[in-house]
Amino acid sequence: MDLNKISVTIIVKNAQNTLLKCLDSLKEFDEIILLDNESDDETLNIAQNFRKKFPNLHIYKSKFIGFGPLKNLALSYTKNDWVLSIDADEILEKECIEELKKLDLKQNNILALPRKNLYQEKWIKACGWWPDFVCRVFNKTHTCFNQNLVHESLKIFQNTEEIYLKHGLKHYAFNNIAHLIEKMQYYSTLWAKQNLHKKSSICKANLRAIWTFIRNYFFKKGFIYGYKGFIISTCNALGTFFKYMKLYELQYAKPKNCALIITTYNQKERLALVLDSIKHLNLMPDEVIIADDGSKNDTADLIKKYQKNFPCELKHVWQEDLGFRAAKSRNNAIKASRCEYIILIDGDMILEKDFIKDHLKFSQKGLILQGSRTILNESESKKILKKQDFKLAFNKKGFKNRKNNLLANLIYKFSKIDKRVFRKTKLVKGSKTCNMSFYKQDFEVIEGFNENFIGWGREDSEFVARFLFNNGIFKRVKFNALAYHIYHRENDKNMLQDNHEIYLNTIKNQKATWRS
Repeated sequence: MDLNKISVTIIVKNAQNTLLKCLDSLKEFDEIILLDNESDDETLNIAQNFRKKFPNLHIYKSKFIGFGPLKNLALSYTKNDWVLSIDADEILEKECIEELKKLDLKQNNILALPRKNLYQEKWIKACGWWPDFVCRVFNKTHTCFNQNLVHESLKIFQNTEEIYLKHGLKHYAFNNIAHLIEKMQYYSTLWAKQNLHKKSSICKANLRAIWTFIRNYFFKKGFIYGYKGFIISTCNALGTFFKYMKLYELQYAKPKNCALIITTYNQKERLALVLDSIKHLNLMPDEVIIADDGSKNDTADLIKKYQKNFPCELKHVWQEDLGFRAAKSRNNAIKASRCEYIILIDGDMILEKDFIKDHLKFSQKGLILQGSRTILNESESKKILKKQDFKLAFNKKGFKNRKNNLLANLIYKFSKIDKRVFRKTKLVKGSKTCNMSFYKQDFEVIEGFNENFIGWGREDSEFVARFLFNNGIFKRVKFNALAYHIYHRENDKNMLQDNHEIYLNTIKNQKATWRS
């Protein structure tokens, strides 16, 4: 294969000790794309000096967006279809270059290179470090990297043919114990953030850590390498322990603050009932934001009246009336929030006294929580509206209204909808933004609600679908986080078919974002 038809990509951060060796091993290739990830050592100076001698080096910069996205970004700068991806602490062996020159590759070929992992410049062929094949040469018209935050890899398709080379890379993996621990802490944190959809516990963290040490030190012969094998096996075990404990901590840490977002449109009497019910909550949100889809001045006047003595911050986020645009209205309100946790309700939902407390109790990163709803009938609703007394809603009888913590926890535990289950269904059932909560950070990752939705219908299901495609989880909590829905006639469904097509397109493409 002609090396002049191969572009090289390198992701670097603080690689001053190995970068020059890495670049020097790549001089024969057509171009080298170096993407710097906010280095603060001599890495960039070394790269600039190398570029003076070898004009095939092109330097770009980016903040950290995840290893998978970073490698795809570097890929976008290449001019050739064939690409070699290499890390800054790796050196391409001369024998591998000669082997590459003899190959006649097809578009669907991916080359797996053997990697020699070094500790203090000694090749360690134990502790799970050998054999170690990494897929690094590929055609970018056939594949690219996944979007993983850490442990990224090339997408392997059904027609992909992997070719394993005899020669490959020399990897300066770790210099000493401090270097091992530093990387272990960094990668375990990224792993925890990436795997919020997985289950963790203290028991699991300990058992997996113990097994990791036994496997690497005994079964994978780490003991052969003396203290180095012991240190590597121990740090591997610690890495396993900390990644599961960090995941546990992330999953069960509760939000420091929360915002209650209320959507409304020219329904000031109903909105007043909702605001009155909020004033009697046992636990207040840190802020209440009215997401107004173009109401008249009387709604604004009502909000100003309540702002004078409301028990928490009350904001009014208004947008021009250009038709039913609930998705955009919610996005505007959530962006205006300063809180890390978001609870959504409609402007005709009377809240039970523990509503906020319950949402926070079951909150979890990487999770959309669906609260409970009781629908008031027409006569009950008329009575409440006539007397403007939200407390009348609590007279609603029935088993569904009675708080049952045991059943609530059981249903919550087993009501999981994950990405795997979701693929078997055509519609996300039961997702309603009239009583829903999630972390703002999770909302931002998928770029919020899809503003292409105009008119009633499917914007909540499409939002949940994209959340699931991004490895999120959807759960319902029964008998808790309870709100009473004031009766109203069904919304105009003229746009439902168009909205359903947008939803189906999302399902077809399985995209985690809607703007791209």
